[in-house]
Amino acid sequence: MWEVTTPGERPGLDSRGENMKRYAPLVTLAAVAALGVGLFVANTLNQQGAAQLSASAAIEPASAAAGQAPTVVDLGRLTPQSASPPAATGAEDQAQQQGADAPAVAEKAYAGWSSGKEVSVAIAVKAGRAVAYVCDGKKVEAWLEGTVAGDTLSLESKDGSATINGTVSESSSDGTVTVGGKTWPFTAEGVTAPAGLYEGRADVRGVAARVGWVVSGDGEVTGVASVAGQKRSAPVLNPADPGAVTIDGAPVEVSALDGGSTVIRR
Repeated sequence: MWEVTTPGERPGLDSRGENMKRYAPLVTLAAVAALGVGLFVANTLNQQGAAQLSASAAIEPASAAAGQAPTVVDLGRLTPQSASPPAATGAEDQAQQQGADAPAVAEKAYAGWSSGKEVSVAIAVKAGRAVAYVCDGKKVEAWLEGTVAGDTLSLESKDGSATINGTVSESSSDGTVTVGGKTWPFTAEGVTAPAGLYEGRADVRGVAARVGWVVSGDGEVTGVASVAGQKRSAPVLNPADPGAVTIDGAPVEVSALDGGSTVIRR
């Protein structure tokens, strides 16, 4: 049958209108989704920018907080700096100090006099250690021990009443000597055996006796003997024949001393 339409009407118009009505909610949803995506992207970019600014502020040097402009360092243009010498360790410091204090003379004997020949002085040094004997040939005497640090000589008696302070070299020793409550300058020349410092020990009728001698480079001998606490001139010493020495008929055992000997009994 033929379908009769009124003027102005188009076939299928109602069906298309129905389709438009059906898809309208989907279009609206798509538009809302697109807007949401745009807002999410914009918010993400803002957050990334804020994070970058925070990180930049966190690594700025302290000088920026003080009003100074931050320094930008180009790592690719850095050049190595000259290395500073390493600081000396405790062991190196100690070694340097020991080198500075090493004795100027390894081993030597000296013999001489105070400036006015008040007392004779004999000194022996070895490996940084020193011993000495001072006497006037009558009643004044003292045995001393000490050290040599560099060229500095320092010795003292057991009770501290006698001292020697000075310097040493291969040729001589000079300084001051104190004994018997008096102090004098002294000079002692470097000597070789038989000159030097000698000690004698003896048993005199059951009493220990001790003798000290200073033998100068020209062969002059000065000494004091101590028997039972009594001081007197020492018996004659001939370094070439030390076994001939006696005190009151008792034989004296004579020894040549060096800087490593012990002359003070603690």
